[in-house]
Amino acid sequence: MAFRNSAALYLFAFMVVVFALWVPDTFLTSGTFRSVLSDQAITCLVAVGLVFPIAAGILDLAVGAEVGLGAILVAWLLANQHFGIPAAIAVSLVAGAAIGVFSWLMITRARIPAFIATLGVGSVLTAVIAWVSGSQQIVNLPTGFTTLGTGQLFGITYPVYIMLIVSVLLWYVLERTSVGRRIYATGGNFGGIGGNAEAAALAGVRTSRIILFTLVTCGMVSGLAGLLETSKLSTGDPTIGPGYLFPVIAAVFLGSTQFRAGRFNIWGTVVAAYVLATGVKGLQLAGLPIWIPDLFNGLALLLAVGLAAWRRAPTTRREAIRRVLAANTPSARSHRRTRRAELHARVATMSAALAAEQATGAHPVPAQPAEPLSARLRRAIAFRNSAAVYLFVFMVVVFALWVPDTFLTSGTFRSVLSDQAITCLVAVGLVVPIAAGAIDLAVGAEVGLGAILVAWLLANQHFGIPAAIVMSLAAGAAVGVFSWLMITRARIPAFIATLGVSSVLTAVIAWVSGSQQIVNLPAGFTTLGTGQLFGITYPVYIMLAVSIGLWYLLERTALGRRIYATGGNPEAASLAGIRTSSIILFTLVTGGVVSGLAGLLETSKLSTGDPTIGPGYLLPVIAARLLGVHPIPGRANEHLGNRCGRVRPGHRCQRLATRRSAHLDPRPVQRRRTPARRRSRCLAQNSHHPPGGAASLPALAARGPCRKPKLSPRVEA
Repeated sequence: MAFRNSAALYLFAFMVVVFALWVPDTFLTSGTFRSVLSDQAITCLVAVGLVFPIAAGILDLAVGAEVGLGAILVAWLLANQHFGIPAAIAVSLVAGAAIGVFSWLMITRARIPAFIATLGVGSVLTAVIAWVSGSQQIVNLPTGFTTLGTGQLFGITYPVYIMLIVSVLLWYVLERTSVGRRIYATGGNFGGIGGNAEAAALAGVRTSRIILFTLVTCGMVSGLAGLLETSKLSTGDPTIGPGYLFPVIAAVFLGSTQFRAGRFNIWGTVVAAYVLATGVKGLQLAGLPIWIPDLFNGLALLLAVGLAAWRRAPTTRREAIRRVLAANTPSARSHRRTRRAELHARVATMSAALAAEQATGAHPVPAQPAEPLSARLRRAIAFRNSAAVYLFVFMVVVFALWVPDTFLTSGTFRSVLSDQAITCLVAVGLVVPIAAGAIDLAVGAEVGLGAILVAWLLANQHFGIPAAIVMSLAAGAAVGVFSWLMITRARIPAFIATLGVSSVLTAVIAWVSGSQQIVNLPAGFTTLGTGQLFGITYPVYIMLAVSIGLWYLLERTALGRRIYATGGNPEAASLAGIRTSSIILFTLVTGGVVSGLAGLLETSKLSTGDPTIGPGYLLPVIAARLLGVHPIPGRANEHLGNRCGRVRPGHRCQRLATRRSAHLDPRPVQRRRTPARRRSRCLAQNSHHPPGGAASLPALAARGPCRKPKLSPRVEA
């Protein structure tokens, strides 16, 4: 019952007391609690299914779209294809499993990062849902099917019992079987999502199959939740899926802090889901606006992950006091002074030796031969480095042959250039934080905030145009600072932090705009997005100017080298003297300012402030960013991040790296572990011979791949 392991229970009791005093007439009724129990059963079911992939280190951002596909597919099969109820349910569950297989292929075979792969899969599923449903609700479902979601037993609807049965089954698999232990071994706890995959593989766990199993399980449970939602609503709604994403992720991460702190578990997730539902229900009964759930879910997600990332020092108060006293004795202080003087002497000696060698030319630095122009040209036009250019040429040829009358016109190309200028501007701004290793999933919401804020300031607050523009850019910078605080101070992973910030910004946009478009903007402001110069709109020139500025910053300045170094290897960059936290702050602020600029340009172009334009930018921008680098995400940043080691001799970055690695870090340099060496080490641990002993490397390698007959005792525990 410690607060750290049962915080959700205490939070639930606190909310019950608060709402009982605030709205006693509507909150303290049996109908309210039955409503929360029934309404939240499907959300809780989705969250329970999501526990499996997250426990294996895979964050499935397509879970909302999977629910939406299950909901619309079962309705389409029943109403349009006249399937029987059992057959329609079976096909929907199989479709969820197929989505899990497809996500697994993207993650393990195409080697796409999990959150990017599932984000793309979610976009594909959104298109499939719109295609199947025709973007219309599907009605006239059989009465027997609707009973599945609305029938009751002892006053409780059937989805609650289905959720409990699925929760018990998944809890048993996760906590009482070897498969569950392998899932935890593959993903580890929250402190290192995916961090134990290599250790699990060396221990004999087939991590790829574990990931496949968890994604298929999540897909099937999400499909089940979708068909239950359709049964409950008695209609197939193509828009219900996205609303599940934030509440489900918040419930899973808040649940990881309950009962088994720092470890994703089923019953903690169930409790967390109902705690969040109670909070939202109480706020709604109090008459608060409709945007409150977005704000509550976003803040709950940030709070949940922040609590999960928090670790208490494994020492008692008595031990901590003893250590503090021991570290402040005269002998301890004298020892530290002596050690510090010794390290400074070593650094000074090495610096003098290096200076003497460079002065005498004892060890001259070999000159790098100039690369021939032909080699540079071949590398530049290679398909791997210019795939987008070849794709552009291919599409031009295809559409020129397909629709020559409408495609091969100057108006078409001017339209593409002008229409995509703002999207390109957002993508260029996103390059900077991603280059520093901070994926910003709030970029769409930042565009929406800039768009609605400048319209609100101009139309409702009667600000001048320059002041409104400055305020919108400052708001984007403030969002970047808040994201930086969540990432570096609260120690929340970047994609989770920015996902929560996105939900908070969605609520702020709805609050500022009242969920309505803002019109009657000044004519001088609308000229900024619609005016032309030489037949090209102003946003194109603004995009080019920002692109040139950011290109020069990244490629021609020391700050750009530090950004690439931070994204390539933050630990090495920190050891080289780079203040990685400041670099991340700069990149997030830059991304927020550019997104705010894109938002106000969009408002100027539309001549109205639209609160719904932001989310549409996320996937195109991320796709453009990833297509702009090498096919394997992260390789470009890793390659350019190593530029710090190729600076001229005597550069501050090189001196710091040399001193710290040679004197201040006593750990030996780790050799690269090749597959043969890894197999030798693993096989030697399973045999009675040490590496290089009686069982030589060829003899050990001839035994085949390294497979342990069972998990090690530590993993089994």
